[in-house]
Amino acid sequence: MKFEIDKQTLEDLNLLGKYRNNSIFSLFNHTVTRGGEMLLERMFLNPFTDATQINTRSGMLSLFQEKGFSFPFTRDEFDITEHYLGNTDHKNIATSLFHNIRRKAHQLIANDKEFGLLQEGLLFSVSFVKKLEAYFKNMSATEGVSSNPYGKTVERALALLHDKRMNWIYSLNNEDTLKFLKVAIYDHRLRYNLSSALTELMEMIYELDVFVTVSSTGRKRGFVYALANEKSNMEIDIKGVYHPSVPNAVANDIHIDSRSNVLFLTGANMAGKSTLMKSFGVSLYLAHMGFPVAAKEISFTVQRGLYTSINVPDDLNMGYSHFYAEVLRVKKIAIEVASGKNLVIMFDELFKGTNVKDAYDATVAITGSFSEIRECAFIVSTHIMEAGVTLRESHKNIQFRYLPTIMKGSMPEYTYTLDDGISDDRHGMRIINNEKIIETINKNVNLKQES
Repeated sequence: MKFEIDKQTLEDLNLLGKYRNNSIFSLFNHTVTRGGEMLLERMFLNPFTDATQINTRSGMLSLFQEKGFSFPFTRDEFDITEHYLGNTDHKNIATSLFHNIRRKAHQLIANDKEFGLLQEGLLFSVSFVKKLEAYFKNMSATEGVSSNPYGKTVERALALLHDKRMNWIYSLNNEDTLKFLKVAIYDHRLRYNLSSALTELMEMIYELDVFVTVSSTGRKRGFVYALANEKSNMEIDIKGVYHPSVPNAVANDIHIDSRSNVLFLTGANMAGKSTLMKSFGVSLYLAHMGFPVAAKEISFTVQRGLYTSINVPDDLNMGYSHFYAEVLRVKKIAIEVASGKNLVIMFDELFKGTNVKDAYDATVAITGSFSEIRECAFIVSTHIMEAGVTLRESHKNIQFRYLPTIMKGSMPEYTYTLDDGISDDRHGMRIINNEKIIETINKNVNLKQES
């Protein structure tokens, strides 16, 4: 069962993108290997919808984070070995020997570098296998590994590395000067006889690369791992959640369950509503991947998907105004919600593309209707405080919280800390006056009149 998320949500939360500024993917992407990076991308595209899978991966990553395991290879030595082992074109020993004789002859006659590169790749690969065997042997002896789910990977890796067909590798000294015939024989053994075993080991190394880099990020940033469960009733409990890409971010507690499945969030513009919603969405997405989360503690019922409406663009090609684009977005989400799936939905400033009266009416109507679907979790933000007042009178399952603004003289300050209730902050004109916009306009008008 695939975790449901669409392009709009991925962009709203800035989850993907190796080259996108401050993307969540780039936050974790410090892999050494290209295969590791590709695996990390697949993980980002495929969160789990099964509690056992989530908890298993988070348990493995937690072990790495606790023990501080490092990656045993540099990018250069791994690339050389991977390139060498990847060229398995001659399966027959006689054909392989013939081609190596040709390479050696070209080296002697024309100073061709092909045989030298093959010999270098062979020696790098021998050293590579030895280092990998020592690494997994050391990991196997580390306390806690055998009882961890990753212990099975370690066992399998050592079983492959201790295959009797690899015994010759461990008997070679790094200082040995290999003669041509031995180079040819060992080359064939590595690139053909041991091809399937080494391919499996490479996949383990890619996973190892991801686990090291993800757990290292979690350790450096003080992230925690979530506990997933399969409860029949929806419940999401996050203590101290904050945005991982915001410096000195303020942490908040958010609890949503089937008895109180809508968080109605109010506050002035710039009070932090959008950032709080993104923090919640990013954390929940990472939690479904089994990845470390920017929070103090998190437990949750596994969800089927996540949809947001935060930065909905207009569509000039289709002739859609911003308001109509918002309407279509809400309709799409309504269809998904009506299908009976347990989803997490976030709306930031519903219908900001229309007039205040319509936005008020629509916010009250849409929020009230969604609140009846108890298997889904909703966060709805607005700066139309009157909508919250109306909803509070008729819906007991909606929790009302706000982000306050504190005026220091004529200057607003924002705590970014959630409080219970509905905001009554109305400081827009003060901010406009602080920026002296009216004075700037009048000054320009006066100059034109005088001229």
